[in-house]
Amino acid sequence: MFERKHKIGVNEVNKDFLITNRSLIVAFQNTASYHSDSINYGILDIPKTFLTWFVLDWKVEVIKRPKYGDEVVIKTWGRNATKCYSYRDFEVYVNNELYVRATSKWVLFNVKTKTYENISDELLKLYGNDDNKSTFEEKELNHLNPLDSYDKKTKIIIRKSDLDFNGHVNNAKYFDYLTDYADAHEYNNFRITYRKEVKFDDEIYLCQNKDLYAIIDKENIVKTIIECE
Repeated sequence: MFERKHKIGVNEVNKDFLITNRSLIVAFQNTASYHSDSINYGILDIPKTFLTWFVLDWKVEVIKRPKYGDEVVIKTWGRNATKCYSYRDFEVYVNNELYVRATSKWVLFNVKTKTYENISDELLKLYGNDDNKSTFEEKELNHLNPLDSYDKKTKIIIRKSDLDFNGHVNNAKYFDYLTDYADAHEYNNFRITYRKEVKFDDEIYLCQNKDLYAIIDKENIVKTIIECE
C-alpha cells in the first residue's frame, strides 16, 4: 500500500468548487508515479531502467466528490500482476471517509526495445502485489468496444500543451475534450479504454452517442473509448 496526502487546489475544481474528473485522473496518475519514484523506477529513472508504465483501462466511481480545500488521502496498491500487465487500485478518503474508488490496468513497456516487458519477481517485490484486496468485486477490466455508429462527430484541435513527456496526448486531457466539444458534465461513474496513443499531428474526432464517447482518427481507427453514467 502506498499513500499520499493532497489538498484540493483551485485549479482542480469546477464552478461548484468540487473536484473534476480530469483532476481525479491526474491525482491517480501522480500517485502511481510517486509510488514508482519511491522504489527508483519512476520517470527520472527511465534512462537507467528503460522501463515505464502505460495505462490501458480505468473504472472510477465517485461516491462523494471532494471539494476545494479538502485534504484527501489517496491510497494505491498493485494486484493481480501477470506477464507484462498489472492492476492498480485507488481509494480517496476525506476525514477517513471513502469518497472515490477506482481500478486500472497498466502495461510495462521497455523504451529501449520498444516492446512490452514481463514484470520480474524483483520488480513485483518492490511494488508489492496484494491479490486479496480489490476495490471492486469484479477484479478484471475488459476492453470496451466502440459502437457501430455515433450521433455526433466533432473535430478536435490538438494543442502542444496537451502532450505529456512521452509526446502523446495525456490521458487526462480527454476529459477536457469532453467538456470543450460535448459540454459533458461530471459523471460519477465512468470507464475508459485506451486503444492507441494520440500524437500531435493526428487528426482526431470526438464521437458521441448520449453518454458514450469515442475518439477516432481520420482513418476511423479508434483511439479511446469512454462510457459514462
